[in-house]
Amino acid sequence: MEKISFRLSVVDDYPPVSTERVWAQKLTSGLFRIRNIPFYIMEVSLDDEVAVEVGTEGEYLFAEVKKESGNSTVRIIFFEAGVSEISAVLAAIVEMGGTWEGMSKRFFAVNVPEGVSLDNMLEFLDVCTEKEWLDYEFGMIRQ
Repeated sequence: MEKISFRLSVVDDYPPVSTERVWAQKLTSGLFRIRNIPFYIMEVSLDDEVAVEVGTEGEYLFAEVKKESGNSTVRIIFFEAGVSEISAVLAAIVEMGGTWEGMSKRFFAVNVPEGVSLDNMLEFLDVCTEKEWLDYEFGMIRQ
């Protein structure tokens, strides 16, 4: 596994970092398959195959997506009112066919695989938003 760096555009202090690094598997083709769910990146989703450039210090820098996985990325932040619901919400996401990774106790990135209904996932998150448990934003959406 290797790390690939993505440069981010920071607007009004968001995201809180100017670079995100994700794990990727080097393929025999020379491309890299993204192996973790991005937290801030808008250009890729889990399992996309990407080309890289080599930076001045030998690091891998994202160049472009070469093969889309069909997966979509959604990011969730839980509010105080939703802290007690985090486990149930994440379990429901998994039950619907999604996967997730946590950045902190309240911030999660969700992968919605190709073939899983993004509409159903968003309807569920909308209900949670109406209850003021959380808010969400889109990363790369492909469904």
